[in-house]
Amino acid sequence: METEPARNEKPKPEFRLMDLKYWCRRQLISHWDYKNQIAFSHCSKESFELVKSLNQQPRISIQLNGLESITVSIGDETVGRASRSFKINLVDEWNFDEGIPINFGLNARDAFVHLCEMYHHKELTIHLNLESKTPVDAIRNVIDGFPINTVVYSDGSMSREKKAYIKSVLELLLPSKMLLIARSPYDWYPEFRNKVLQFEYETLTLQCPKQINLLDVKSIHTEISITTCPFEIRKTLITTQHFQGFIRKWIKSEVYPKFKTMLIHACSSDMEENYQQKILDGVLYQRLPNDWKYENVPKFTLWWMSSHVNGVFEVQREADGQKAVICFESFAQAVLWKFCVVPSLPDVKFDLLSI
Repeated sequence: METEPARNEKPKPEFRLMDLKYWCRRQLISHWDYKNQIAFSHCSKESFELVKSLNQQPRISIQLNGLESITVSIGDETVGRASRSFKINLVDEWNFDEGIPINFGLNARDAFVHLCEMYHHKELTIHLNLESKTPVDAIRNVIDGFPINTVVYSDGSMSREKKAYIKSVLELLLPSKMLLIARSPYDWYPEFRNKVLQFEYETLTLQCPKQINLLDVKSIHTEISITTCPFEIRKTLITTQHFQGFIRKWIKSEVYPKFKTMLIHACSSDMEENYQQKILDGVLYQRLPNDWKYENVPKFTLWWMSSHVNGVFEVQREADGQKAVICFESFAQAVLWKFCVVPSLPDVKFDLLSI
C-alpha cells in the first residue's frame, strides 16, 4: 500500500530530469531540438553548463530585419539538424504575431551572449537585405566585441535613406573577413565604389553585379559571378580586355598590393571567340602543365567545381619578380578565369614562352 507524502513535503513528479545521472542527462538533452535546448539552458546555471558541455557548434547567423527584434538562425544541415530561426527582442514588449523571443528575461545583449557561449560560437555572420531596418545603435549594443566573419548583402532599395543605412551598417561591421553582395546595391556605380569597395576585406564575393571595375576591388581574394541573372537582358560586364588589363596592371604593380586571388565565373556564350588567346595577347608568360594545383585555395564557392582545364600560364611582376598563375577552365555552359599570386612555383619544363 502506497503512503501519501507528508503535508510539508512537496510531491515529486514521476520524472525529474536533474535526478538522472550526469551522462544520462547529457545523452537525453543531445537529442533535443534547439528550441528546447535554449529554453532549458535558461532554467539555471547548471542547466546552461549541461547544454554547453555537449560542445555543439551549430552555425549562427543574424538577420537585421526588425525594428524591435533581430532574427537569429541556428543550425547546420550537414550535421543532420535543420536550422531554426528565433527572435531576440530589442525592447521589453513584443508582438506575439512575430513569435515569442528567446530572451527569457534577459536584455538583447545578454541573451545573445548566452546563446553564443552555450554553442561555442565566436565569429558572426550578418545578413542584410531589402527589409533590413534594425537601428544601428541596437546592432552595436548586441554584437559589440564579437568578431565579424561574413557580411551578406542581397540587393536593396535605391532610396537615399537606405543607402545611408547600408553604409552605416557596413562601417559598423568592420573589420569583417568576407563581404558577399548579390547585385550592386546602388544605382550609381561611383557611389557603390566609393562607399563600399573602399573597405578592405579578406574575401569579396560579387554575384551578378550590375557594374564592376576590377581595379576598384580592394580585397585579398575576389570571386565574381557574372552569369546573367534571371529576367535580365544578357550583358557582358567583364570582357577579355578588362581581364587582360587587370593582368597588365598587376605586372606593373598597379593593383591593390594585398591582392592574392581572383576567380571570375561567366557564361561561355558571352565570351568572345579565342578569348584565351586574346587575354594573353601581348603578355609575357610561360606555360605550366594543366595539372598544376594552387596550394593556398581561398574559400570560394566556385573554386571546386568539376571543370576542364584549358590552359595554365605563369606571369611575373616586373618590380620584384613575384609570380602569378592564370588558369582557364570550362564546364557545361560556363567558363572560369583564375588569377593567383603564388609564393613559389615548382620547377617545370615550359613549352611556350611569349606572344
